[in-house]
Amino acid sequence: MKEQSPAATLDRSGLRALWLGLGALLLTPFFAPAGLVAGIAAVVVAVKVRRKATGPTPGAIAGLVMGLAGALFSGLILSMTVFLWSELNGYQECLRTANTNTDEQACKDSWLPKMEDRLNMPKGSLSEYGDLL
Repeated sequence: MKEQSPAATLDRSGLRALWLGLGALLLTPFFAPAGLVAGIAAVVVAVKVRRKATGPTPGAIAGLVMGLAGALFSGLILSMTVFLWSELNGYQECLRTANTNTDEQACKDSWLPKMEDRLNMPKGSLSEYGDLL
């Protein structure tokens, strides 16, 4: 059996970081805590792989970048959710009890200005995004 030199071996552990980073980016819009966990895991795996690498590690750098991006966006989403918790909770409760389109519009008219005030945004800047909240 032929032995390969250490420089010729290819460490495929970087692909694990790549898949974790991709998972972080895909999970973030749907479930931010899972995106944060996957992003942190991708960064940890990529750093470990790069430190112990003796040869090429395909996917490690891309996994690191995607993991950082996923963790950053997830952290941003989670911090905004915590910051606006009372307003978002009140808005969702109002929408839950609304029976008509007029009631839904009344919820938007009462809660969106509170979110704008909390974020120091100009009046009416969230009105076009009311359906996304």
